[in-house]
Amino acid sequence: MKEDKSLNLINMVFPCLGMGLMICYDVCDTSCSHLQGTFLGADLKIVGILFMTLLLTIALPPVRRYASLINHLRTLMLSGAMGCEILLVRFQIIHDIYCPFCLPFGLCILVLFAANVFRMNKPLAAVSFLAGMGVFALFFKGSVMLLYSLLSILYS
Repeated sequence: MKEDKSLNLINMVFPCLGMGLMICYDVCDTSCSHLQGTFLGADLKIVGILFMTLLLTIALPPVRRYASLINHLRTLMLSGAMGCEILLVRFQIIHDIYCPFCLPFGLCILVLFAANVFRMNKPLAAVSFLAGMGVFALFFKGSVMLLYSLLSILYS
């Protein structure tokens, strides 16, 4: 029972943190404006906010009564997101530019995944993870502002 309350709290708090990070990222023009990305043509900040909003919604008590369906949906979402986050972190490593909003957002997804992993359908999680990587590899478009890259080379 105590374990369920802790998991419910994690499933409500971390989506709120993720949404807050993406809203700050969207509002703050000065930080990390050198990294941009889209998924299926939509800005990643908006995708992140919508993703976390859905995760928060399925954690709310009225929705929780459909536990099996919600658990499968959460498994699909978090496993797919883990696949996506691996590619996003890879993108930052390759370009040697790290976003102070994107990395904590990825950490929120990692914590949510780790907290829920024991309740997940493992084959569904594995397929979702691979599908997330594949779909993201196909439809993610990221860019690094050239000016920032030149300045970082000059000052390093």
